[in-house]
Amino acid sequence: MNNYNVNKEMLGVATVFVTIFIIVPALSSYFMEDCKTAMERVKKQKCKIRVESIEGIKSLKLKGTIPESIQPCECYDNGQWWVSYKDEIEPGDYFIKNEGESYLEIIKEDTLIRHEYICSQK
Repeated sequence: MNNYNVNKEMLGVATVFVTIFIIVPALSSYFMEDCKTAMERVKKQKCKIRVESIEGIKSLKLKGTIPESIQPCECYDNGQWWVSYKDEIEPGDYFIKNEGESYLEIIKEDTLIRHEYICSQK
């Protein structure tokens, strides 16, 4: 192996190092939502549904009826907040997320579960 190949290989290693440890972290903070924006987005969400079916893997789609009118409706969230509580929701439960609030509620026959949104940003 001559010096040219060694220098070329070291340049490749340096490029990968700079990309992984400098460029990627700098860009990821640029694309990440700050806490204030995330909280505003959460407070705009609303859903009041008696759950009949639950769909989605990385998102959450609830199908059911509006409690007051018994009209069919759907609620959808593609963020990570609602879907993280998917295992707690069952058909027959009420899922309530009021606009302006930073929490959601899952109401079961004998239990009220409330989850407050907490920003995980630093």
